[in-house]
Amino acid sequence: MDFFFHADTTKYRQRLKATVITVLVPLFGVCVFCAVNILLNISSGAPRNLITLLAWVIVGCCAVGIITVFAAAYFTNKLTARHNRFTYVDILPEGFVFSLYAGEYRRYSRQVIMRRLYFVPFEGLEDISRDPKNSPCTLLVKGNIRYYLCESSRLGYHVDEENHLRFDSPELNERGFEKLNKLEITGWFGSTKRLEKALRYFLEEFRAKPEKKPFNIADFITKKTKKRPTTSNPLLEAPSYNRNWK
Repeated sequence: MDFFFHADTTKYRQRLKATVITVLVPLFGVCVFCAVNILLNISSGAPRNLITLLAWVIVGCCAVGIITVFAAAYFTNKLTARHNRFTYVDILPEGFVFSLYAGEYRRYSRQVIMRRLYFVPFEGLEDISRDPKNSPCTLLVKGNIRYYLCESSRLGYHVDEENHLRFDSPELNERGFEKLNKLEITGWFGSTKRLEKALRYFLEEFRAKPEKKPFNIADFITKKTKKRPTTSNPLLEAPSYNRNWK
């Protein structure tokens, strides 16, 4: 059963394709129209100014098309890389984490990545639901949810020996979060069928886990038995068969 889900970034490539078609097709049509008019005007002896204007229109259309395509490709690659790294669902022994890339900015020539992070403990999880007919890419989770919004470098976490989630920044274990009762994961993982199945599987495993007994040091220390006193006279140590009960 999968316990880690990467973001589905195919929508960015689809948007890039749609942008290229939407921008380049009209520009190509304008260029063809201008080129045909230039040929016709040259053969008919039209003024040079008109031909120059049509040529500049072609140059402008080509420039706009190149700038648009390069800009769209740059932002598509950037968003794809960011979401591949920072947008995911990580299922842990006692809950799951939903991390979402939330933008970036520069501070003193340093790039700062922001993230939204939701931690949902299985202990307080009330319901996991989805509508496969109307919203197959949406998953709704209800329960006790902790929501963080801060720099990605501060949101590192690990699982300790008792299977509890612990942040690398200790203060985030006690504060720095907002409490929510509902989380909606929409459009980041394609169809959420596999994700729902995995969450339900690990939730059932958590609930079926035997309750941990409280620590009792007496279970790990052997009780000392007192040594029976003895004498140096072997006759006194011999078994007695005296049956005089008077």
